[in-house]
Formats: sequence, structure tokens, C-alpha cells
Amino acid sequence: MRSCRGSSTRGYAKSALCLILPEAKAVGLPYVEITTDPDNIASQRVIEANGGIFVEHFIKPQQFGCKPGLRFRIMFT
Repeated sequence: MRSCRGSSTRGYAKSALCLILPEAKAVGLPYVEITTDPDNIASQRVIEANGGIFVEHFIKPQQFGCKPGLRFRIMFT
């Protein structure tokens, strides 16, 4: 079980993600995938702090600007 305690900073995003993960697991999802921008280091740290593992670099679809993105996965085991 993950701890949803924040760090010495406010930690709202980390806590929010931590609190929603049990809901995803409860509906039977084997994992969740989360994407972020390569330059959004704060979001990458939030994802990794919640067990996210880097999966791939990708190019976003046209409706999202064809810009680079990063995909992370959090497994429920």
C-alpha cells in the first residue's frame, strides 16, 4: 500500500494521484498509464513518487499538437 503523505513541499498533486490509484485498481484495471510533457519535471516526479515507471517517448496526436510526450505506467500488483 502506498503512503499518500505529502513531502515537505505542499505535495497536492502527489497526494491527489495517490488517492485516485486505489479507485482505478478497485474497478479492475491492471495498470494506469499517465502522460506528461518532457519539460514538466514536477509531473514526472509526482508520477515516479507514486510508482510510475517510464515506458516510452511518443508524439502526441494532431489534436494535441503533434508534440513530444512521455508515457509512464503504474502497475497494480
